[in-house]
Amino acid sequence: MVSIDDRLNAIIRELIGNGITLAQAVEAFEGKYIVAAMTTCKGNVTQASKKLGVHRNTLHNKLRTQTMLNGFAESVRPVRRRLSHKRLTVPKTVRSR
Repeated sequence: MVSIDDRLNAIIRELIGNGITLAQAVEAFEGKYIVAAMTTCKGNVTQASKKLGVHRNTLHNKLRTQTMLNGFAESVRPVRRRLSHKRLTVPKTVRSR
């Protein structure tokens, strides 16, 4: 059985061999990790942030700024229905004169 350390070392060697920078590798890993958490939590940022161990504002910022994640939150979040703001009329008997 191969340990996680051995697997990571093999991946790291391959990334370095292909000219991937640390910044590129970190962004790719972080993006995949966030996508997995968001998918598990069905788009709920608060729940995903708890699983990731970061503040929900941090997760919101990452979802907005990371190129890899642009639009991801909207794609997994359920569509919320907006209630129409119909003007309520007060019955004539209640209206003040």
